[in-house]
Parts: sequence; structure tokens; C-alpha cells
Amino acid sequence: MNRFLRYAVLALALALVPACARLPEYARPRVVAADELQKTLAIGFPYRALTPEDFRAASLSEQMSEHAERINAHAAIQIRVTADSSFRITSGDLYGQTYFFGKIERLGFEAVMLPDRSWWNPKIAANMRGYVLQHEQIHFALTELAARQLASDSLKWVSEMVVIKPTPQEVRAELARQIKDRINAAMEANLKRQAQFDDDTSLFHNPRRQQWWSWTVEDELRRSGF
Repeated sequence: MNRFLRYAVLALALALVPACARLPEYARPRVVAADELQKTLAIGFPYRALTPEDFRAASLSEQMSEHAERINAHAAIQIRVTADSSFRITSGDLYGQTYFFGKIERLGFEAVMLPDRSWWNPKIAANMRGYVLQHEQIHFALTELAARQLASDSLKWVSEMVVIKPTPQEVRAELARQIKDRINAAMEANLKRQAQFDDDTSLFHNPRRQQWWSWTVEDELRRSGF
């Protein structure tokens, strides 16, 4: 099922801008629709500890490249369905006509980082690398927490949802659309917390506050079953 579900990506950048009262627009977390990216998205990996080598993009996107001197790193992260998700399509008669019925059997979600869409500024000072890497790790963790919450919130919806269409193709398309909408809604909702984190740690170098965020998300991941 997951081959249908590559829809939107979180664009997350770390830009330390001490002269600003709030993050400039180019540095704020945002959701980028898949059709705004190249047609072939890079294959991502699920949540784990990041390294600078995971940021493989040769440069920033054209829209962000003019701000490259002020951006330390840019992470592209998305929520997708897990590989063990599955659905079933059966056929039957309804009002004397053959229809196809789609039912999700299992549905999980996970955060994935897209390394070929993620950029690491080669000019980062050596004493800032740990801070920058920890910052992107927390963004990744916040997205993974959103994915786990989405999985929990979707349990009742999955148990009750049935798609009825005249063809199997229409059933698959409708299942994909409904799951896509839930993923995109979860990512949009997660932006508020991502932005709060950036407001705490991207406006200036704040290791103590960022460490608090790190402890907080690690605790939440443990309690959610990671």
C-alpha cells in the first residue's frame, strides 16, 4: 500500500539569527506538497540517530539557496505508512450491481528522513556541529511522535471505514486519498510544535533549552513504545 502514499514533506531548517525577534520566513518549518518536488522522491529511512553524512543534498532548493550563508542545515522529513500496512478489496452485489469493497486491515505510520533532500552546510563551525545535529534530531523525533499519534488516532477510523466503488482502481485511489489527507493533516498540526521548538532554539544559540527539548522528546518516544 505504501507505494501510493508519498504526499508531503516537512522542510526544516536551522538558521541562527540573533538580530531577529522571530524566525524569518525562509527558516520556519513548513509543509511542501510532493508535486512541488521533483517527480521521483528519494528513498527515506525511518527514525534513528542522525549523522552529518545523512544530509546528502549538494545544495539547497532554488527558493532557499539565496539564504545558504545563514542556514546551518535543512532536513526534509515526511510521514508515510509503514511497510506492514495492508488493505483488502473484495467484490459483491449491491442493489443488483457488482461493487468492490475496500477495507484497511492494518495501518501504521512512521517518520522518514529524505537524505537526498536534506542539506548540511559545509561551512558550519566545528564547535556548532553537535548543536546543529541535535537540532535536526529533535525535528525528526517530533515528526516521529506525530506519526505515532496519527497511528493511535486512526485505530477507530480504520475499524469503521469501508470504501465502496465500481472498480478496484477507484477503491485503491479512494483509500490512498483518505490516508493522504490524514497524513497531511497530521503534518500540518505538527508544524505548531516544530515552530515552537525553533523559536526556542533557532533564534540564538541556546544549548540548555535545546537539551531540555531533547530530553523531553526522548522521554515521549520511550513512553510511546520506541
